[in-house]
This record gives sequence, structure tokens and C-alpha cells, in this order.
Amino acid sequence: MPSLIPASLSILTLCLSAWAGAASCPDLEGMRSSLVNSSAFDPSLLKGLYYEQLYHDIAQVGASCQTLDVTDASADGLSMDFKVKYGPIPFTITELYAPGSSQGVYTKKADMPGGDLLQLPSVVVDVTEGEGGYDAFTIYSCLEIGGQAVRELVIATREPEAAKEDLESMVQVARDAGVDVDLDSLKPVKPC
Repeated sequence: MPSLIPASLSILTLCLSAWAGAASCPDLEGMRSSLVNSSAFDPSLLKGLYYEQLYHDIAQVGASCQTLDVTDASADGLSMDFKVKYGPIPFTITELYAPGSSQGVYTKKADMPGGDLLQLPSVVVDVTEGEGGYDAFTIYSCLEIGGQAVRELVIATREPEAAKEDLESMVQVARDAGVDVDLDSLKPVKPC
């Protein structure tokens, strides 16, 4: 059976080239919306299935049908099953988010052999409140490697399709929080 470690290193190499440009990562704590930065933010309300709408992530080149299923969300962190299709081939990886120094700030890694090789400082930039939980979220990750900042951004909603105005609003909140992004630079999810 082939080792997953070379595959993990390939993913690491690809990720290092993604959205690299600025020399340093921003202060993630300062990127949280007022809701995420308040006592009203409840990670357990993230539980459930979301559909990725927009992303910036080199590891998703060629992917379609991206979903995120938050299976565990508590003060101990998040566990999120990320499912995609690469062509006709389905692929699932569990992402683990260990809590950081402030609420909404995490360290993300893949739950797989070699997953500890790439740990991404991440922040829940914003959530959209809904009935009984959050209807949408924006997560930003940034890691400094070799003097470059490598970035990842995910915008996801409970609904398979989101209105353009809602996505524009979520992108604007991310921009206001300090994420250097605009709607045109993000990749939309390819339909299934």
C-alpha cells in the first residue's frame, strides 16, 4: 500500500505556492467580526452540513461538489469532513481545528498520516445567524513560510446555492476584517 506521506508533502508544496505574495500574515484575532469576537459566538452552532460557495485554495484545483460537514464543534475545537470530487473520484478528508488563544481562532490540520506537517493558523472571520444555528461562515487561514504568506479562504452556506448579493456581502465583511480579497479573485464551486 502506498504511503500517504509523499501525497501530504505534495499537497504541502502546492499549498505553499497558493496566494503567496505578502510577506506576512495579518493578526488573525483582529480579523474576527463583532459577532465572532463576542460572547454570543457559539462554536456548537456550526454543526451540520455546509456547501462551499467561494474559495481560494490551490489544493482544490479541479475539484467540484465541495461540502463541509462540521461533525463536532465545542470549546475543544472543530472537526470538519471536507468532501469533494476530483473528476468522477470522490475524496474526503477530516480537518481538525484546535482552539487557539482567542475564541474563533484555531490551528487547522488534516486528520491523516503526515497531517501534522502542515498546521494552518485559521480564524472564523464571520458567521451568519440562522434558526437553530449558523447559516453561513467564512474561514481564513494564513501561514508564513520562507518570508511569504500562504493564504486560504473558504465561504460556505447551508444552502447548495447562495444569492450573489449574500456572497458579495460575505466577501465585503471579509475585506472589512482585513482579508485581501475581492469577489472576482475567488473561485466559485463547480456544480455537481
